[in-house]
Amino acid sequence: MIGIINASPLIYLGKIGALNLLPKLFTKCFTTLIVKKEVLGDENAPEFPVLKESFSNWLSLKEPTNKQLVDRLKDLQIHLGEASIIALAKELQDKSDEIIVIVDDLAAREIARTLDLKVTGTIGVLIKSLHLKFITAEKGKNLLNVLVEHTTFRISSTLYSKILKEIEKK
Repeated sequence: MIGIINASPLIYLGKIGALNLLPKLFTKCFTTLIVKKEVLGDENAPEFPVLKESFSNWLSLKEPTNKQLVDRLKDLQIHLGEASIIALAKELQDKSDEIIVIVDDLAAREIARTLDLKVTGTIGVLIKSLHLKFITAEKGKNLLNVLVEHTTFRISSTLYSKILKEIEKK
């Protein structure tokens, strides 16, 4: 399974110390140069070293070749990084194993789904890691709490409760 990863999941997983889950979940992990620049834009961020190391170890750069698709996606009011990873996923969809777009932005997620792409986000990475027993329920709850309470990541209280219940089932 190949993960095509946008900036916010990389940054948030880096902030909560869970970036190492991505290479466990996916046989290959790709992102684009524009996403790399966004992710590594703040050298003073506490997560910068682990993010930089991921590009050396397991996170590969790959650019979409269909620039027209990137431009059309940008016209749908999503960021260039999101447009680039969606276009890349669409290109790889027919040539590769199962492709999953890892993006948190709701508009970008909906656009990816309309293009018949599978989508997950930061929370989905945590839940899948829990299901595959890469993390315990206790660790999952701790990571979720750190994500919600100590970063700018935002989810509704209803969704937060639903996720906690899912974690507690494990």
